[in-house]
Amino acid sequence: MIKPVSAPLTAEERERIYRRNFVFFLTDYTIFSIALNLIGPTTVIPDFVRKLTDSEILIATSSQLFEIGWLLPQLLVARRLVRVAHKKWWFVGPNIPVRTLILIFSGVIVLLGPERPGAILAAFLIFYGLAALGDGLVGVPWMDLVGSSLDDRRRARLFGLGNAAVGITILGLAPLAGYILGEGGPEFPNNYALLFAVSGVLFLLTLPPILPIRELPSAKPLETIPPLREYLPGLVTVLRRDLPFRAVVAARLLTTLATMAAPFYIGLATEKLGLSSDEAVSRLLLMQTLGSVAGALVFSRYGHDRTMRFTRMALLFASAQPLLALLASALGPGPLYVAFLAGGVAAGSLGISFLNWVISYARPEQRPVYAGLFNTLSAVGLLIAPLLGGSLVQSFGYEAAFVVALVALGGALLVLLRYCPSPAQA
Repeated sequence: MIKPVSAPLTAEERERIYRRNFVFFLTDYTIFSIALNLIGPTTVIPDFVRKLTDSEILIATSSQLFEIGWLLPQLLVARRLVRVAHKKWWFVGPNIPVRTLILIFSGVIVLLGPERPGAILAAFLIFYGLAALGDGLVGVPWMDLVGSSLDDRRRARLFGLGNAAVGITILGLAPLAGYILGEGGPEFPNNYALLFAVSGVLFLLTLPPILPIRELPSAKPLETIPPLREYLPGLVTVLRRDLPFRAVVAARLLTTLATMAAPFYIGLATEKLGLSSDEAVSRLLLMQTLGSVAGALVFSRYGHDRTMRFTRMALLFASAQPLLALLASALGPGPLYVAFLAGGVAAGSLGISFLNWVISYARPEQRPVYAGLFNTLSAVGLLIAPLLGGSLVQSFGYEAAFVVALVALGGALLVLLRYCPSPAQA
């Protein structure tokens, strides 16, 4: 028997599906991002790890661990997905166990107690690392779903409004984080366990919204998975022939390399400028969030039509953060607050601008490979960044990491200005 071919969806039916999917995607994206930002990789995480070890390299690695784990497996996942027609359960399935890990880790902290900082550090690396790798398994199918099952206009709004909603929520939660980590909160390490527990519950709440997402057809899948001896040279060919994509990858590598300075802004505040942990985390997180909301709202309005322009603008704000941190090192805490405001603008628009450019630029049949290649190569900079940043800080101080980060961001901006058009122009 021959299976009947479904009638193509009308424009009105597609519009209805896009509208419904948008609500589910936005809910998942917002709650997930709130959970991740509540244990912020540039605030809470390095401050937590600093209390468990004095190794600057480990502190720097902890700040980048989630993004490294998220990016690394995506190229291999993309190879599997080229022969998969329906990718929804590649996104939903791994999320079910993965999004329990942070909540479990909060309980492990309490069980281990303050007398075993080494064991807590080992548990953190295991649970946080597994959560990151698990999220990496769903990164490529998520990007493909967002590309195929949302229209361009709503996709830009998803990123922009989602980041803005996250920022506004974090504004309300920042005082709570400050209270938990302050003198009125639980003793260490139970104060951090409580933060991880709140974050873990939020991760669990992301599961119901992703189940009803309706997947729309993407590109026709391949009949077989290409062998590695063909797949890997094919990736090199993509980079060699596609100049705009190659330039965007290079710019992204430089921006990820600049994250070497990320964990040391909070270290500068607490170790050199004399701010307490609760004051630094809550106030600097507040400034970062204000900037993130502003950047995300502007992107939600103009990001689809002017994605590359916004990427360049976000890089200017990103460059301001290490520059202002250098001024704070000489002048006091004032410029550091502005640095976190500028860094927040970059956080609210830079990453989503890169992602939106790749999703818009790649054809549907290219999207899994382009997404996997872009994200996995981005991890190279993140692997180098903590080793380089930690070594620079241990040998020369915080200022050396800020200077090298500023140079890397300047290089990324030059690449974008010279070689990277908007998707519609490419």
